[in-house]
Amino acid sequence: MQEIFNFFPMKISQKIKEQEKMQEENTLEEIRIRNNKPIILKYSNREKLITQIINTNDMLEILQKVCNNSIYSYQNQICNGYITIKGGHRVGITGNCTMENNKIININYISSLNFRIARQILGCSNKILKYILNMNEKNIYNTLIVSPPGVGKTTLLRDIIRNISNGIEEIGFMGLNCRGCR
Repeated sequence: MQEIFNFFPMKISQKIKEQEKMQEENTLEEIRIRNNKPIILKYSNREKLITQIINTNDMLEILQKVCNNSIYSYQNQICNGYITIKGGHRVGITGNCTMENNKIININYISSLNFRIARQILGCSNKILKYILNMNEKNIYNTLIVSPPGVGKTTLLRDIIRNISNGIEEIGFMGLNCRGCR
């Protein structure tokens, strides 16, 4: 979590940390930053409002830190609507879009940033691996994972890839190289 706190100005980071210390079993899933609005912390079973109002300068400072002080070099990711940061966390971006040929070519006047905190849940794919692995040919079936936002598609996919890469000794499945495709 510390890597995420580093993206925020000190006053904002401290407010979020204070709230985090008060939580017991709730797991922080998202930090929602909106221009001229309070911060929202989304936990597994509720949301908490932090009265710290985010201004335009705060928003720009956070975005600069997320982009390693080079917003231009992150332009493609920004146009996709999110930036992936260290730890597999994602920062969703909303603002005014500039379109060309039905494609977003720029997002400016950023109005909100949504930090989605990545979680590793080892073994979450164990029950579905039998539907993905083709044991006869020692490879994997083409697979489509579909669900609403925030349900765990990326968490599931990461565990599937980990299992396929490492192999599964119990069923005699040797590991395979997994490559990303776009």
